[in-house]
Amino acid sequence: MHTPHTHMSWRVLPRRSTLEPGHIRASRKGLAVTLSLVVPIFGPPAAGKTTLTLRLQSPGRRIFRLREHVPQEVLAATASSSGRLGWIDEFTVGDALRSYFVAAYEDSDVHTILLDNFPGSASQVDQLLATLWTLTPSPHIEPIEVLTDARTLKQRAKTRKVCHRCERDPIRDPRLPVVPSTEDPWQCGHCGGLLHPRRGDSPRLFKARLQRYHQTAAGIRAGFTDSGIAVTQLDTTNTIDGAADLLAPLLISRSSSL
Repeated sequence: MHTPHTHMSWRVLPRRSTLEPGHIRASRKGLAVTLSLVVPIFGPPAAGKTTLTLRLQSPGRRIFRLREHVPQEVLAATASSSGRLGWIDEFTVGDALRSYFVAAYEDSDVHTILLDNFPGSASQVDQLLATLWTLTPSPHIEPIEVLTDARTLKQRAKTRKVCHRCERDPIRDPRLPVVPSTEDPWQCGHCGGLLHPRRGDSPRLFKARLQRYHQTAAGIRAGFTDSGIAVTQLDTTNTIDGAADLLAPLLISRSSSL
């Protein structure tokens, strides 16, 4: 079956849903609900998803990272082997989504949610849509698939570093990209601490993560397009900052027009 995509253009297709919206409403009398846009960002490892969300972050935009909303013991279990790398059970995912979006929905300062590296599977697409379509009014959904050529992915995985001092990860597996000091490539430019390679970028784990993405990508795309939601593909091979500059005005236009 043909899967429609858009390449850095915005296109809204009719939504087909069997859910009845209206299960979650503002709980405070007179609350002005401002959440109007949800942007799922997915793609292969080292494509620049986290860097992109950080570049796009601004007042009114909040970043959702699944690992920040699940119990520590669940995270620890997902890091035990390449076979379970990043896998989180559907019950935990569903609970995290519901709790997060109910709170965001009732926060009048939030108009856009950027989903960093989520969804990661077709079932997570279903869980996300089920959660969002029970909000009234339902926010618009703009999935972005970040694409980069294989050579660039491998090069980024070899060179990117993380800081254990700046990012206090609950299982000591920091993910956020850092800028090294201009004097020492292994010194954090922010705190001066020692930088480390990201654990998931080791050749064995990176290969497993890349393979998992290739196995799930088609299902993620189909999960959106089968529900009438177009997927926009964004190439970050040359520059992530350039991609962010291209995407930012479109997000502004979309969130302000809804």
